[in-house]
Amino acid sequence: INNSILYAKRIQEGMMLKEKHLFRIFPESFILFQPKDIVSGDFYWFTKIENKIIIAVADCTGHGIPGAFMSVLGISLMNQIVIEEKNTDVSYILQRLDHKLKKAFDYSNELIDEDKRPFDGMDIAICCIDYETNFLTFSGALRPLYHISQNEFTCMDGSRYPIGGMNLESVRRYESQSINFSKGDKLYLCSDGYADQFGGPNDKKFMTNKFKSALHKTAKLSMQTQQLELERIFQEWKGNEEQTDDVLLVGVEL
Repeated sequence: INNSILYAKRIQEGMMLKEKHLFRIFPESFILFQPKDIVSGDFYWFTKIENKIIIAVADCTGHGIPGAFMSVLGISLMNQIVIEEKNTDVSYILQRLDHKLKKAFDYSNELIDEDKRPFDGMDIAICCIDYETNFLTFSGALRPLYHISQNEFTCMDGSRYPIGGMNLESVRRYESQSINFSKGDKLYLCSDGYADQFGGPNDKKFMTNKFKSALHKTAKLSMQTQQLELERIFQEWKGNEEQTDDVLLVGVEL
């Protein structure tokens, strides 16, 4: 079983572009990726279409093998929606992702009693960076985008429902937000694994505010040094505790 999971890790890693491909687009960038188990329910995704760059980070339901299966499906759907269909509207991409994910589970859900159906889905942050207009457009499903410009920290929140999941809403609209960016601005997309890690002197969660503070304090460093410092802070907090969840953080300098 362990050999099979290790091989599954190779497949999952093969579906995600390597750090070197991100460096070609953003010379100053990093990917902090620490799965809780061998395979991960978190995934990152990026591509370049003409003068636009689309970058996303997603946190799928669960971790380990179930989360990894969902992440592989998510990567495949993103390839279809963005690369094959040539969509760059981030709000529309999330609408399509939600629709396609539900369609993928429609048939299997029909075979399961309603009260026993798994409501699998994902939280995701996605942004489109347009270097021609210097505009950045963001849309999210329960995940934010952090933006640092001239030492000013801004949090752009996503919509308050996931992709897929229980679908309690009659209509889901994934709103988008646009801002101007300047050269040297820094962007961060992440799953909730870093902030949810238990540890410290009282064995409590690291928490989102402390995570944002760590990002802000280390933002003056080069992106590679910032990654090392954030890894150190995380390991110091975690100590001898078990890792709580998959951890994924992508940082880029525009």
